[in-house]
Amino acid sequence: MNVGLENLELLPQILEKLTLLEKNLENFHSKRWMNVKELSHYLGYSEDHIYKLKEDIFCEGIHFYKRGKLFFDRIEIDKWVINGSNNDQNALAKKRMNEILDSVIGKTKR
Repeated sequence: MNVGLENLELLPQILEKLTLLEKNLENFHSKRWMNVKELSHYLGYSEDHIYKLKEDIFCEGIHFYKRGKLFFDRIEIDKWVINGSNNDQNALAKKRMNEILDSVIGKTKR
């Protein structure tokens, strides 16, 4: 690869950008708590899909609310990705159980 001497003046800018990229990558992968936007980038899903997963699939221990903000535990998300089918089945069973309980409670309140 030939690099012209006229581009040597760009080396400090390139080094600065590479350093910034390296820092961002370190922070991103070592960060335990992620918001919806960060989780969508981490998993490659849209933010809307993350909200849908939160409602349909994710159980307690994976997401938390703190002062009105939604956070996800990266360690639990990684476990969910690795063992997704078991967690999905458990979450669907939990959702169905809640629906049944809601219907029973709704009937007893009348």
